[in-house]
Amino acid sequence: MKHLLRPEWVIVAALFAIAAGVALVLPAGEVMSLPGSDLANQFAPWRAFATASLKAGHFPLWNPYTYSGEPFFGGFQSALLYPLSAVFLILPLSQAINFSFFLHLLILGWGMYRWACQRGFHIVAAVLCGVALPLSGPVWPHIYAGHLSNFCTIAWVPWILAGFERWWLEERWSGLFVASAGIALQIFAGHVQYVYYTGVAAGLQALAWSAARPAVRWRALSSVAACYAAGVALAAVQLLPGLAAASESVRQGKIPFAQAGSLFLPAENLITSFAPGFFGDFFHSVYIGRWYLHEESIFIGAAGLVLVAAAWLGAGPRRTIACDSAVAVLLLLLALGVETPLYRVLYDYAPHFGQFRGVSKFTFPAMTFLVLVIGAGIDRLIRQPPVSRWLSLSSLGVGLIVSVAGLFLWSDPSPIDEFTAWVGRTGEHFRQAGLPARHYHDTALQAGSSLLWAGAVFAVIGVSLAGSRRWPRLRWVPLAIFPVQLVLFAGENFTILPLAEGIPEPARDFIVAHPGDYRILDIINPQGGADTGFLIGAPDIWGNDPMVSRRYAEFITATQGYDPNQASQDMPLGFNRLPRIYAMLRLRYLLGANADRSQIRLADGPPNPMEQVQLISDYRVLHGRDPLLAAMNAPDFDPHRTVLLESEPTPRPVPNPNPGTVRVAQLSTDELTIEADVTTPTLLLITDPYSRDWRAAPLTGSSQQSYTILPANYILRAVPLAAGHHHVLIEYAPPSFPIGIGISLLAFLLWLGVAVGLRLWKRSQESAPER
Repeated sequence: MKHLLRPEWVIVAALFAIAAGVALVLPAGEVMSLPGSDLANQFAPWRAFATASLKAGHFPLWNPYTYSGEPFFGGFQSALLYPLSAVFLILPLSQAINFSFFLHLLILGWGMYRWACQRGFHIVAAVLCGVALPLSGPVWPHIYAGHLSNFCTIAWVPWILAGFERWWLEERWSGLFVASAGIALQIFAGHVQYVYYTGVAAGLQALAWSAARPAVRWRALSSVAACYAAGVALAAVQLLPGLAAASESVRQGKIPFAQAGSLFLPAENLITSFAPGFFGDFFHSVYIGRWYLHEESIFIGAAGLVLVAAAWLGAGPRRTIACDSAVAVLLLLLALGVETPLYRVLYDYAPHFGQFRGVSKFTFPAMTFLVLVIGAGIDRLIRQPPVSRWLSLSSLGVGLIVSVAGLFLWSDPSPIDEFTAWVGRTGEHFRQAGLPARHYHDTALQAGSSLLWAGAVFAVIGVSLAGSRRWPRLRWVPLAIFPVQLVLFAGENFTILPLAEGIPEPARDFIVAHPGDYRILDIINPQGGADTGFLIGAPDIWGNDPMVSRRYAEFITATQGYDPNQASQDMPLGFNRLPRIYAMLRLRYLLGANADRSQIRLADGPPNPMEQVQLISDYRVLHGRDPLLAAMNAPDFDPHRTVLLESEPTPRPVPNPNPGTVRVAQLSTDELTIEADVTTPTLLLITDPYSRDWRAAPLTGSSQQSYTILPANYILRAVPLAAGHHHVLIEYAPPSFPIGIGISLLAFLLWLGVAVGLRLWKRSQESAPER
């Protein structure tokens, strides 16, 4: 009971209550996001689908609402086994989303605070570290971008890295258990890229400490490997099905270099570390920089940069500061991506490095270590007055230079115009085309204002630090400005949005009024990609998720006239045609919208969409993707009459225009039960996407003892049937799932047993009489 009443726990409980209160008092149905964000297009529909399935007593392995069907549990970002996803079973969707954001901000800040305390920082420095990281540029803007899985994953990074350090420097076993548990929670939380990048950061951290303190080298390197092995084993139930699904997705192997190299941190965006509005934003002006601002902001404030300098210019040992700084710089170098030659080397030779895009995400672990350096600077200002003259003079000088630059942009915005034109030529931007010139003029003015404010902060801090040599209390000025800048930045990048705005009501009403077994194509959203099928009420033939089957993405890409070798989760140029073979996808309606999304337009898909199951006797065998895609695009190909296979079926179908009857007896997300009466051998065509983890098994009364599922028409499923009565269960049953359950259970029992054993051993040692 005494442990629960410690000040830290009381403060955390109070913050938890505040976070819950804020999340619950926000208007019902509204979420902290921008229109068209990943929250409305992916995470809200996924969480709603998962919640509905679990409340119905079903654990969904397959999602039929996106890309005509794709793995759901194996898609990682479903986060079905992530413990904190339980909030979605308790609260309404919008409130659960908001609460989840606040909860993980709290976990992130708390972990950073504990790490700073572990370093021995002054309590003020530790608190400010806990405030700084959640409100920094690499974290906070991901709220309005709707990156829920990002937040759930990064929240555990300080706990993992601090756990390693606790073992290296203090030889406390608890650090290893915290680190391994944090790694497992990251995997369950769903954003695999951050899991990988956290591992890279931990490896660099271990190398830095090994170089700085050779005595800890064996503990540092071996503990990182051991904890990641333990975390992988604990989360095997999620990891193994996820890897199995990924092996069939567009992320199998390396993605194309141009795609993998996109969304890096542009070198010019380093200026956002102290001038966050220099390139505009999504709230007050047009963003004119490269890629997305929420991926490319590294704001920590002018005060934060001065505190970094304070850490280096203070008296005392600098070994720890050097380690943190070196890791932060290396991670920022990785975030620069194709801006440096290093990226090409890592893409070619580093395991799994080329399977992700958006290396700018390395800015988050970099900021984690930079905040520790800032904490050291705060600690030194508090404990080691007087302040270095170099620090005050440098801050004042930088402030004057930055202010002059801001005034120059106010008087002559032409450099911004030239920069905007250059960005346009790179093609590395996502600005809206055709905007009036005044929008770019507003951005130029905002750039000047951002520099002026930053210059003023630098100057005020420089003056206060200079005066602190005579009046020591003035050294607290930068410590007060630091959190104020971060809070203002967070306020400038905060908005709420009615969740229903991402799911147009007229579209949902239309689907309700037109029931049936069919799919839609939602082209309301840019690039025709959204996972809103579940909330609209009809499965979509496209979506927004990297786990889309490679076969399926190649098929859709080819039918739109693009190179299937460049297939991905996106359709960068949008859908430009509706081939008649989309009838085999059961496509019936298109959903479109006018420019401001105020009106929904509906149109019919290709004529005569197929049923979910049918019997077809005519088939051809072709080998290789390109011959199959060419045959399907041929004018004489009719998916109602002919099936294209990749191997000879057994038994071999006998030509018959009327081979029998078939119907779906039962249907759920992961399985369907089919009954068929067949007069001659034929093919059962199922117009759902193929995956090698779909299985067919005979049920009572079936005349055939075994069944196989073959890829049909490159993306669908076919089951060869002999003459007779068939009662068949078709189910999505990845064998990696039960294997993962067994490994995770065994690993958890072992992990828990070792933890309890070490705890008992420690108590026995403490209670043993001294000899």
